[in-house]
Amino acid sequence: MSSQPVNSNPSLHSVPTHRHEVLLVGGDFAASREIRLLLESAGGVGVTLCVRTTDATDEAIRTCPTVILVDLRLPGVDGLQVVDALERCAEIGAVPTIILATQETDSIREAAFARGVSDFIIFPVSTTELIAKVRTHSNGYLNVLKRNRSIAAYESLQSELRTSHRALEEHRRIGSLSAHEAVDPDWQIRLNGLMQIGVELHLIQDLQSLLDRILSEARHLLRATAGTIFLREGDTLRFAFFQNDELAHRTASGETPHVPTFSLPVCDRSIAGWVCLTGQLVNIPDCYRIPADAPYRFDSSFDSLLGFRTRSMVAVPLTDHAGRIHGVIELINPVSDQGNPRVGFPVQDTQLMEHFANIATLAINRAHHRENEMRRMLKMAEFRDADETGGHIERVAGYSAVIFEEWSRRRGLEGPAFERQRDRLRDAARVHDVGKMAISDVILRKTGQLDAAEYEEVKKHTQRGSELFSSHNPSDLDDARREVALLHHERWDGKGYPGIEEAGRRRGRRGEEIPLFARIVGLSDVFDALSTRRCYKEAWDEARVLEFMQGESNRHFDPELVEIFFAQLDAIRTVRDAHRDHL
Repeated sequence: MSSQPVNSNPSLHSVPTHRHEVLLVGGDFAASREIRLLLESAGGVGVTLCVRTTDATDEAIRTCPTVILVDLRLPGVDGLQVVDALERCAEIGAVPTIILATQETDSIREAAFARGVSDFIIFPVSTTELIAKVRTHSNGYLNVLKRNRSIAAYESLQSELRTSHRALEEHRRIGSLSAHEAVDPDWQIRLNGLMQIGVELHLIQDLQSLLDRILSEARHLLRATAGTIFLREGDTLRFAFFQNDELAHRTASGETPHVPTFSLPVCDRSIAGWVCLTGQLVNIPDCYRIPADAPYRFDSSFDSLLGFRTRSMVAVPLTDHAGRIHGVIELINPVSDQGNPRVGFPVQDTQLMEHFANIATLAINRAHHRENEMRRMLKMAEFRDADETGGHIERVAGYSAVIFEEWSRRRGLEGPAFERQRDRLRDAARVHDVGKMAISDVILRKTGQLDAAEYEEVKKHTQRGSELFSSHNPSDLDDARREVALLHHERWDGKGYPGIEEAGRRRGRRGEEIPLFARIVGLSDVFDALSTRRCYKEAWDEARVLEFMQGESNRHFDPELVEIFFAQLDAIRTVRDAHRDHL
């Protein structure tokens, strides 16, 4: 569980200013600079240069472009190799790729289009044509994203925020605000940023990642050092997510310590319960001095357990447009710009938080809908395969997220770009073995050694799983699911399956021919399989498992991922302990 400092959230300070983000790969500095100037002069276009073609996929993951231009105008640039690398990288999704070429390189046109290139531009070309093609393909990609993610659901909220901002401006213009209600410029900046936050939250597909981001953003908006999210489940509130900077600073990892989940009744015996019961926001200057006639109570047992003191708190209901309450956000202990403790949350901040809670509720409801669909699919797989338990699924997804976080940190991938890729990986990891639903129960539940024919049948689960996520118009999430389901049994040394056809023979994919997500999930899956009891074996002890994992570096597994695995072993163990069923 991450704990983000309240003054370091990047999303409000580095909001993208361009609608079209172009990644330009290849070419020399002068040629690249010329194209960059042409595109940026059109307005609304940002260009990132990537001169080394070998860095193309990493740079695309980092920058999240809406169009990729591959410049082949210099000799020695293998454009098809670049296109192949981009095509293999599920992290980039369906970003359109345009080849820039001269007449001399026109011979690769057919091969490029066969690989899925979106356009092929021959130089010299008019500035108008170049800009028009970039915008056309970028708009097409953005429209697909909008359809797939239903960003239009936020338009009413954005309109509401704009209306609130105009009302504040009008009040200030006519001087109707009192001195203590005066709107400071920083507050208006935070209000404006909510619209961008709303879109970013809507792009997060994993519920845990979404709750993490919601709580980080809420704490940043109100400068709170701690916070909690409760989600309603019938007549109870489940303790779903928690962040606390003070407690995080006490740990060696700098992360908020794990707190076991618990539930509260929806009633007036707690602050969160009363807010959920009534739908009313509460703003408490001192939780230990709540008036005796207040309709709610503060339970200090949580503070005693953690060695922490809650001072001020604001608790806000998560209410949808139909008036249904889905949970409560509690923000605790505000600080000033200089980091000094403050008493109470300003009224303006609580108004801001009410807007944010509406945005968060929409995003949570969408994520819940997806989670429910996923749970139904995974439950079907669990019915068929006794080893495919909920614990195994969540552990593999958790291990994969931990490994990807460190892999990304080493490459400078952060912010919304990182979160989007981590969510896709965690989601894809959960369905890595869903194709086993198509394998015979006799084989899946066999307690002895599989014979050669049975093993060949089991291997088909990779293809069957990938077919579940194939469609004529797949989303980038479906692309990741299909890729992981198909390729998580490939090996770094080329001895895995299902392999690829080459010169009339089938061979396993080797090294970086295996996409990153599949390499990560493959490692996580093996670690969990060895560490847990299966119908055909007992669990290995940790020392034996770790010795095996180390020995398979540069054989079964990507050596960098093995290094990351051992560097993050404490975090891996935390995930394991949080989902201990069938260990």
